[in-house]
Amino acid sequence: MATAMEPVPSRDLEGRKICVERFIYGIVYSVAVQFVLLTVFLLLVNFSLLHPVAWIVGSFRLMVSLSTWIWILPLVSAVIVHGVFLAKSYLAGIQYCPTRFQQIYRSIITQSILLVVNCVVGFLTAWLYTRFLRDDYRIMFLSKEGAGSILNEKYLFLLLGGTFAGVYYFIRNQSERLVLSFPVIQQPRYLQIRAHLYSVIYRSLFTSFVPTLTYVSFYYTFNCFYFRYKLAGMFQNVTLAEESSLGALYSVLTDLRLILYCWVLSSQILSNMNLMQVLFHIFLTEYRPFPVEKTSLANDSQVTLVEALACDKIPIIQQLAALDLFTIAESCDPNRRARLYALSVPGGHPYNWRLISGECIRLVKDYTGQLAKSIEGATPKPVPDVAKLRPTASMDAEKLLMKQYNESFGIRSLSTSALPTEHPQKPDVICKVVDRRLDAVRQSIQNIPGIYYLFGEPKTARTCHLLATQSQQIVHIGQALASLAAHSIREDKFGVVQNDLPLIIRTLLQLKQVLDRVGSIQLDVKKIDRNYVALRAATKRSLYRIAAAFADYLNDIVLEPNDVKALQGFVNYREA
Repeated sequence: MATAMEPVPSRDLEGRKICVERFIYGIVYSVAVQFVLLTVFLLLVNFSLLHPVAWIVGSFRLMVSLSTWIWILPLVSAVIVHGVFLAKSYLAGIQYCPTRFQQIYRSIITQSILLVVNCVVGFLTAWLYTRFLRDDYRIMFLSKEGAGSILNEKYLFLLLGGTFAGVYYFIRNQSERLVLSFPVIQQPRYLQIRAHLYSVIYRSLFTSFVPTLTYVSFYYTFNCFYFRYKLAGMFQNVTLAEESSLGALYSVLTDLRLILYCWVLSSQILSNMNLMQVLFHIFLTEYRPFPVEKTSLANDSQVTLVEALACDKIPIIQQLAALDLFTIAESCDPNRRARLYALSVPGGHPYNWRLISGECIRLVKDYTGQLAKSIEGATPKPVPDVAKLRPTASMDAEKLLMKQYNESFGIRSLSTSALPTEHPQKPDVICKVVDRRLDAVRQSIQNIPGIYYLFGEPKTARTCHLLATQSQQIVHIGQALASLAAHSIREDKFGVVQNDLPLIIRTLLQLKQVLDRVGSIQLDVKKIDRNYVALRAATKRSLYRIAAAFADYLNDIVLEPNDVKALQGFVNYREA
């Protein structure tokens, strides 16, 4: 019997509406970027130093012509499809996969579609831009004297170059596609778009050298010796301009204009892809305030701050809520903080503070538990030889004299037991042999090249995943709790924070202890994880802020002896 679909909670539905609105903005701006990049390309290819007015007027006349708007429709459609798939990927979030095989199995369909869409966007970009070049570079078949046509390999070279640029971007940016990084300083949308537009276009002019040179090597490796003959054979009465592969290679390599066009097209395609990614990042990380409490029963559809913090199924909303809470805690305006410290009317209960502080503490505790579990069995960092204490000659002489003194007076050493020990039963020999053989087989299978790479789980893979995906959210929450606790001395008239202050301190201390343990293990990364450094620094900063604010009242706060001892180092500013 088929089960009915579960209704989507109103909280998740409103969260998805917020994300969809931002996705639409990202897609619309990505479409607008296509016209900006096309204008830049027309200004480049039609450059004329002797006739600047005719150059600018002619370029903009081409831009606003009806044929240009018709030719750009396929590219706009591909950009919209690309934006839809990016939106679905962002909405689903980054899921942890223990092995690379599981990661490939789960994402093979989505990644294959994105690869195809990237190829289509690159191909259509090259096709559109070649419409504005000379006939030698924008027509597939050139007429020749007599019957038949000649395959224009220059045009084919540019089309395949655009497709290759799309593939290059997909492979190069696959791992960093869905990682959102919130800016430290929030800027208006217009300033961010303008700054990234200039920087991305300028940077793409240099980063496109590598894909252009790589494509040229691949093209002349495979196309000149196989593909060009097959393509000409697919059409009747179509011949090659150069039957010799070396002749075709020489004719294209000496065409500097063709190489220049290929480089410009690659830079435009990389700019297009990077700007789409940047626009999604700008709109998804844009600050959004959430109401602390519902204003009325009629407007029940709005998402409050505590509901957004508890929205585990939509990580973007959860991160936006953490950013809003951090902004409330650090703001110079105490009006929104006053709503957190306020009591309910009627009743006089601190519902707002209890809900938000309880949800924040739950998130930090869950993250601490997951992080502690992920480092179980991890390999510790090797201790440098300088840090190892080696016994000196005087220490060896002292031990020898002590041993001789004890033996002369019959003093027994307490390190060894003089009682007769019972020999334990020998384990079953067969089980021992079987276990040894199974371990040997397992080890031999793992040593096969590629087996452990696909099916093995690195010991610190989950740790790196937690640091990459959730560390910034915990940074905002931890600093917000510390800041709210520090501000409560002056702004909390009813003392609603004091009851939860010991729990906040204990939670942050537990997080710091786990982070210290993470720093003592060998992570499977080649570079220092900046997320770990930022999280550890933010946790210590939060504890320092609480210790500085409540240094005179530590005896009045009900804390465990271990917590008091750990917090005393922050009070004395001796915690490294």
